[in-house]
Amino acid sequence: MPPFSPMAGVQEVLAPLIPDLLGGVRCKLFPPEGLEELLKDGYNFDGSSCGFCPINNSDLVALPDPSTETTVGRYKLFICDVYKAGERFDLDTRFALERAISRLKESGLEMIAGTEVEFYIVESHSNPHVLDSWRYMEVIPDARALPLSTDLMLMAHSKVGIQFTHHEAGPGQFELTLVRDTPRRLADRAILLKWVVRHWAAEKGLVATFMPKPFMDRPGSGMHIHFSLFRDGRSIMGPGGRRGDGKAIFSEEAASFLAGILEHAKALSLLTSPTVNSYKRLTPGFEAPIYVCWGIGNRSALARVPEHAAASGQLRVELRTPDPSCNPYLALAGIITAGLEGLEKGLELPEPVNENVYELEEGELERLPADLGEAIREAGKDPVIRKALGPKLAEQYLKLKRAEWRAYLRALEETGEDPNGITSWELAEYLERP
Repeated sequence: MPPFSPMAGVQEVLAPLIPDLLGGVRCKLFPPEGLEELLKDGYNFDGSSCGFCPINNSDLVALPDPSTETTVGRYKLFICDVYKAGERFDLDTRFALERAISRLKESGLEMIAGTEVEFYIVESHSNPHVLDSWRYMEVIPDARALPLSTDLMLMAHSKVGIQFTHHEAGPGQFELTLVRDTPRRLADRAILLKWVVRHWAAEKGLVATFMPKPFMDRPGSGMHIHFSLFRDGRSIMGPGGRRGDGKAIFSEEAASFLAGILEHAKALSLLTSPTVNSYKRLTPGFEAPIYVCWGIGNRSALARVPEHAAASGQLRVELRTPDPSCNPYLALAGIITAGLEGLEKGLELPEPVNENVYELEEGELERLPADLGEAIREAGKDPVIRKALGPKLAEQYLKLKRAEWRAYLRALEETGEDPNGITSWELAEYLERP
């Protein structure tokens, strides 16, 4: 029998994370002396128990990417690629994004993206009282909340790179904005950010929830995605300008790229707003989009061009539908693919909507899906989803989402709860995951 290192006193545990289809992570834990073998050979796992594949064809291998190494407390984290029989697995969501980035490069383009990750900190699952009563961007000297939020920002910055943090509009709600990056690295860091924030909160005896809408009467949590397009290191977004300049702020290419995203926005909702609870965030009055439109400096629109970015000529687009329950690899793959469709077809961008869309009459603008069931139907009939994910991944993703929707409808029948509120099923399903 080979000698083993004694586990008593071990200070480091290897945690190679597998992003699953639904935006969560799975992993096995390993002692530190297994690092070399783990990086070389990866580890086997049951793909059927993670939603990847059927039980009769479920042998998969997770191979850690050394470039993603992050240490949090006693855990050394990695993001893994998924392999089957020695080849990249078609249903690996990280691989889906890599394929979309390859198509973008074939068009001679590169993307730099950023994201704002919002979340609530609550006392516990059984006692979801928030950490503080602060409002948007308030910083109040507080014996508990201010030191905790400062520690959180410094910890997160040291692990995944934070541009800034601030208190959001809801009591106990925070935003961490990641430094901009390439799409794949941004998605890796978004996955790691959720893990490290949850770990940090648990160490404090608290719960960090990335549930899109944990409280019906308070703002939901988004994960807005910003992007700019480049060719040969130079922005191709356009000259910029003032609100009155309309779509002339964009280049022809950037305008068509955004037009593609808007054209497929209803189907993309299944990737960017993927849960039952997501659609309780997408309601009027809380700065969440409900209509398919874009605007300059308009936070009620689906896509917003920051007015200062337009005026300075440093254009970027903020997409406001994504929320932190999404799988960021799939969301970004969908955004890139839809944008390329618009570019290839030369789609025309409509003029911006700079009015408060919540005050418009019903029917003036195309509306986003009202619930997960509608989003599933839109995604199922739009070819851009199959192109973005690949046919096998798209089929499996839709299968999982249909099962999620059916489970929710069954819970409504059994409990008689009001679907217009936050149900006990949603809290059990989403408060602490994905």
